[in-house]
Parts: sequence; C-alpha cells; structure tokens
Amino acid sequence: MVCGFYLEYLAQAQEATCSYCGKAEHGHIRCPNGHYICDLCHNRDALTIIEDIARTAKSKDPFEIADLMMSYPGLPMLGCQHAYIAGGAFMAALKNEGSRGVTNIDLDEIFKRTEKQAHGGYCGLSGVCGVSPAIGACFSVLTGSRCGTGEEQRITMEAVTRVSRTITDLTGPSCCKAYVWSALDVAVDYLRESLGIVLASHNKITCSYTHKHPHGCREKNCPYFAGVSETSNAVMKAKEAAAPSEFFQNLHREQREDAMDQLLKRAIELGADNAKIIATDTVVVDEWVRWKCRYGCALYEKDGCHPPVAPDAESTRKVMKEYRKAVLLKGSKGKLLTEIAVRLEGEAYHRGYYKAFALTALSSGGGSGAT
Repeated sequence: MVCGFYLEYLAQAQEATCSYCGKAEHGHIRCPNGHYICDLCHNRDALTIIEDIARTAKSKDPFEIADLMMSYPGLPMLGCQHAYIAGGAFMAALKNEGSRGVTNIDLDEIFKRTEKQAHGGYCGLSGVCGVSPAIGACFSVLTGSRCGTGEEQRITMEAVTRVSRTITDLTGPSCCKAYVWSALDVAVDYLRESLGIVLASHNKITCSYTHKHPHGCREKNCPYFAGVSETSNAVMKAKEAAAPSEFFQNLHREQREDAMDQLLKRAIELGADNAKIIATDTVVVDEWVRWKCRYGCALYEKDGCHPPVAPDAESTRKVMKEYRKAVLLKGSKGKLLTEIAVRLEGEAYHRGYYKAFALTALSSGGGSGAT
C-alpha cells in the first residue's frame, strides 16, 4: 500500500514498476494512481514476523499459532502472507508435537515451496489459492513425497484437494482469514486420518477482522462471522490504532537491532576497516565545504557529486533530520568504501530499511576517506 487508495484487480497483466524496489514486471494488482508493489516487497515485513513465530512458537495448536501470526498489526486483511501462515502454523505445531522429528529446516523448506506457488491475486486468476499448496507442502515434507512417488504423492494431493474444496465453498468474495482457518481444520482432520498424528482442532472460531475486509465481509454466510456491529468496529479500530501488541513491538525492535548488527558485520566482510552505528544528530553539516569546492576545486560543476549540482548544506541538514541512525564506515581505500556504501544501501533496503540512502565522502586525491 503506497497511497492508501483502493486496489484494482486486473483481468490481464500489465507492465508495472514496483514503487519500492524499482523492479519491472507484469502485474495484476495496482491502485488507480499507478502505484504497484511486487510480491517480494509486499510480503517482506509480515513474512519475517510469520517465519520468526513459526520457528519460536511452543504451542502444539496450529490455530493458536496462526492467530498469533494474524494478529500482527502490519498484516494486510488479504494477501498471500496467509499461505505462509497456514503452512507455517501447521508445520510449527507438528514440530512441537514431536512425533515426526520436524525441525526448523523443514519449516524453511515449507516457506521456500510456498513462495513458488503463492502469488497475489492468483486465487481469482488461476483458481488456486496459495493456502492449498502451502498445506500440500507440509504433507509432502512429512511423507517424503516428490514426483514419481506413490502413496506419498497421493496423500499430498488428497490434502490439497480437500483444502481447495473447503476454500471454494467459502469464496464469494475471498477471505484469506477464513481460508486459513478452514484449511487448518481440514488439514488437522486429514493428518489424523492419513498419518495418525493428532493435533488440536477448533470447533468454534469467531472472526474479529470483519471491519477490515476491503471487498465486504460475507457476514452470516461465513461460519466464522461474529456479528460485529458498526459501533464495535469503530471501537476495535480505535483500540488497534492506540494499543499495538507489546509482543510485536518487542519482536520488531529485536529484529531491527539484529538487522543493524548484520549490516555492520556485512560492511567488514565487504572490506571496510571499521563500521559503527551513530546518531544522525551528531553529524555536522557546514557551509564551508561547498565554498572550498566552488573556489579552488577543479571538479566544480563537473559532475553530480560536486556543487552546484550536489545538494547544498541546508537541504542536507533537512534530510538528515528524517533519519535517527546511520552506519559510519571507515576504510583506507576511498573507491572501495564508496562501493561498499552503495552495496549496503541495497542490502539495508532488503532488510526492511526502505529509506536507506548512501552518502559517500570524496577524497582529495589521496585515495583514502570515509563514507
């Protein structure tokens, strides 16, 4: 979501450029203002949370794990993140149940397979909801199914068929939350029937997301509808805005701190002599540098890195105020340090720091410098 406007679901793919990463591809979902987000950028933050919960959850109840994942404030009402929730919650519960020796390596495999077949909007474009292959991937890993196997592949395909059937009966319009709950219900039953493994099952789930549905909730036609009134919706929205879950606040903070540490390590790996995190309000931006370039520098007006094309001091100070932290790099080779800074900008972006921007220091000819 870029501008907050409603989304258009296109019948035919059109060329589009991701508003976040700049990737050009053919897409089926955009907003009328022309904004487009590729699946990778659209899913990234939520998938990080989903995968972390799957790896660390202790519950043997897939519904409980799925509900925790769905309660993440940054999760959209609809989207293929729910395929990862279905597969991740189901496999995490199996890992904690312990009878089949499921590990986090198996969880990673589920997410990799789900990524291949869960694509935004394809439930309507091809008739395949990503939740179905996500559950199929779980049964495949459990049974060892692959192309050419016998009973293992039959069990896996039967699981997918049953999940697809129950999702089909809930469609009109789509609801990813309902798809996850119904898929888990079917998967738990079939797991007991086919492999004799017993996980917790829920007979009654009441939905608290009615007010978020962009296409209109099915209400009484949905088995999970709780009959939420407009007044309750307004109260719920206010609570969500005012009091995000402490669990996710702590988890998000830990992830950001870990990501920053990884960037520092990465800078050293790439060749920087040293790297550290600094507060941007400690950076001094003075006018004299620009004057020194204008009166005495042979590169004045030669390229975009020098005045008058380069940003002036006042503009730079304003931009610096939009950031709280920066990674300061030190090295003996100026050109290499610039390359490292640009490389880190891209890697920081893919770790969730979408505002990441590299500023490089130009040496005066000696080949050394800091960026």
